[in-house]
Amino acid sequence: MSSQSAALSFGATTLLDAPASYKPGADETSLNLVISASYRHVFGNTMPMESERLDSAESQLRNGTISVRDFVRCLAKSPFYRARFYEAVAPHRSVELAIKHLLGRPPIDEAEVSTHVAKMANEGFEADVDALIDSDEYASAFGEHTAPHIRSWNSPEGAAQSSFNRIAALEQNFAGSDIAMGSRSQLLTSLAMGQPITIRLPAHAYLTQSGRSLSGSGMSIRGAFAPVRRSSSDGGDSTSLRGDLYVGFGLGQRSQEVFQRCQGDTADQIQALIRATYRQVMGNPHLMESERVLTSESKFIEGYLSTREFVRSIACSHEYRRRFFETNAPYRFVELNFKHLLGRAPNSQAEVSEHIRLLAENGYEADISSYLDSTEYQTYFGEDTVPFPRIQTENGRDQIGFNRHLSLVAGYSSSDTIQNSSSLVNSLAAKALPAGWSNTTVRINRSSVFSGSVDPTTKRYRIVVQAQPAGGRQRTPNASYLVSGKDMTTQLGYIHRRGGRIVSITEVA
Repeated sequence: MSSQSAALSFGATTLLDAPASYKPGADETSLNLVISASYRHVFGNTMPMESERLDSAESQLRNGTISVRDFVRCLAKSPFYRARFYEAVAPHRSVELAIKHLLGRPPIDEAEVSTHVAKMANEGFEADVDALIDSDEYASAFGEHTAPHIRSWNSPEGAAQSSFNRIAALEQNFAGSDIAMGSRSQLLTSLAMGQPITIRLPAHAYLTQSGRSLSGSGMSIRGAFAPVRRSSSDGGDSTSLRGDLYVGFGLGQRSQEVFQRCQGDTADQIQALIRATYRQVMGNPHLMESERVLTSESKFIEGYLSTREFVRSIACSHEYRRRFFETNAPYRFVELNFKHLLGRAPNSQAEVSEHIRLLAENGYEADISSYLDSTEYQTYFGEDTVPFPRIQTENGRDQIGFNRHLSLVAGYSSSDTIQNSSSLVNSLAAKALPAGWSNTTVRINRSSVFSGSVDPTTKRYRIVVQAQPAGGRQRTPNASYLVSGKDMTTQLGYIHRRGGRIVSITEVA
């Protein structure tokens, strides 16, 4: 199989993927071509709707006010790009896409990705976009008047052979979009371990026009590329999920909603604060009336307790002790305290060991207070803010902390009481990725909310569905959806169209 036909199989119109150029004063056809090519490449083959196009930037390009390079800069900094390729994906995926979209190649190595992740964390998303577009590489490859395009198909001088395989992993097919490929990195393992990546050849490339099989062509090719199908053990039912890594792991969004006590809060706002505090500190529970700390609630409502002291009263309560201390291994108790009270996973084995020692020598309440009285708690939450999952990258925190946090989250509708053994003991001891962090069996609504609300449109409801898959015999409840009130009608219509029968709808506190 020739490199020309291999490139065509993965979506290149020619081996060089036809660059589009435009200079001021050129004809209208060239102008329209370069605008179309810029949208297609920078937006990852995802064409925007008319209302999402950058009309102002297009007008400036047509008038000669800006160059093609500046037009590309506008596209990469647009809300459309940010929402789909920065906020909705993992940091590693965001960088590999930015390099593909703006430099027309895959990342060279893990060090290059790490440099850009650090720049995004320290200087922001737009600063990293500027660094790519203002680079000597961009100027040399595209200049001021050429739209970016894939440069790896023809194995340019100085590029490793692995760049062809990696761009094939990122591109995959001509009709697909980068959004449809998901939010997880396609190159993480290959780059981190310095290993070549095996090309997954699209199914349509397996036969030549004469019908001859290409499977024995000698290329490093394995298996046919098939449309992704989410496997499940519940009879084959599936739910359309928002393309967002954070939602997929049970988090409402990358930037978590912050609940803070403010002067003049209404009674409804204070009740929302109380619900958010219980949900965070008690690990997403369903609490009976007798399990709540009603005395502390009353003091909090009256203003005698700050949010931090209300959190302390819940964490020191009999119910918290029963759920997470008396029935769990000490290691599990400590990692949950980090999650509930500091909004993160433990950073190291030494950090966990220190809290286990404190627990053994000074007792339960002393260990709880060590979190709440720490400088870290005061820095991020202070006296009035309910702790929340700190998912965004922070200075000084390793990338692996992100993976560990997702391992602790487990799912949007899960509860921390269902497991009493540690999730991170092996990860922290071996300084490795936690097992099972990269998948979840949880189904959630495409537009979820992070906590309860007194407003019916933003309350959360759990819908239990009994489905009958095509050709199946299963008749047990096999799907659970967590839905915000404003999306209830849409979700019910989706369920009925799939032949599901609703077993129950309950409000989630």
